[in-house]
Amino acid sequence: MEGIGTLSPVDVRTVWADEARDFTPWLAENADLLGEALGLDLRHEQTEAAVGRYSADLVFREGSTDRLVVVENLFGPSDHDHLGKLIVYAAGLEAGYAVLLAPEFRDEHRAALDWLNSISAEDFGFFGIVLEAWRIGDSLAAPRLRVEVKPNNWSRSVQAARSTGLTVTQQAYLRFWGEFLPAFRDAHPGWTRATAPQKVSWMNFPSVRSALLTYSASFCRTPRGYGLRAEAYIDTGDRETTKEAFDALREKQGQIEHAVGDDLEWERRDPRQASRISLYFPTGIRVTDEERWLEARDWLVQAMGKMRAAFDPVLEELRA
Repeated sequence: MEGIGTLSPVDVRTVWADEARDFTPWLAENADLLGEALGLDLRHEQTEAAVGRYSADLVFREGSTDRLVVVENLFGPSDHDHLGKLIVYAAGLEAGYAVLLAPEFRDEHRAALDWLNSISAEDFGFFGIVLEAWRIGDSLAAPRLRVEVKPNNWSRSVQAARSTGLTVTQQAYLRFWGEFLPAFRDAHPGWTRATAPQKVSWMNFPSVRSALLTYSASFCRTPRGYGLRAEAYIDTGDRETTKEAFDALREKQGQIEHAVGDDLEWERRDPRQASRISLYFPTGIRVTDEERWLEARDWLVQAMGKMRAAFDPVLEELRA
């Protein structure tokens, strides 16, 4: 039997000598590690984002809702100064989530984050993340981001669904996505970390192959009426670049539609900035048609998988 090593803690300052110059750039390049801890699909948006006279350490964008996630780091025990800055940054940037990251949390700051979660709207949350480093024997140090405080998305979603402040349609979206997400994650392991249902008509899922597009599932309005679609949504932030990306994909239309096994709707959407390529549910449907949810959910799970399987190889070709 081979020997078994023992985990030993490592001072984070021996891994990253300086919080601002070393750790913050490292975390910006390792959004997946933070996303795994938070249960969110994250993409780095900005470092040292200006908020008034101050700067937020890091800003990420969350894939499923397109909302911002602001992160405030410190090397040392949590303190009033950084907690206060985090609240200011979150408010100034209108973030969806606020993250305080430190090697140690004092009881009063843990309690403050829990209290903030208890009074926040259901689509906003505070996280407290403990930064750790560990090694086995003489191995390289391995980082670990441990969740100390998090919003209780499940109970808050249930509360929101029962709230008289939500419309019937918003309640239906919460329940539909609440059933869709577990089925989607089971069918497509590793695609998304999203677990919290939304009260809106759409959810986004990342493309690991390219920043050109995201995959989106949405209830929508079409010229034919209400519908449901799986789509490749293209928005590079620049209209000209977006249209060039759409046109490059359009040149591969035959290859893509053959892989999907169906005709797609190619919506360049001039003069708007974003474009989309969509696969539509065969018949009209609204989210309030609850008796058809099982049929819609199963179709959407499969359709999203077909879209990704068709587009990912083409995205690889374009990137090359």
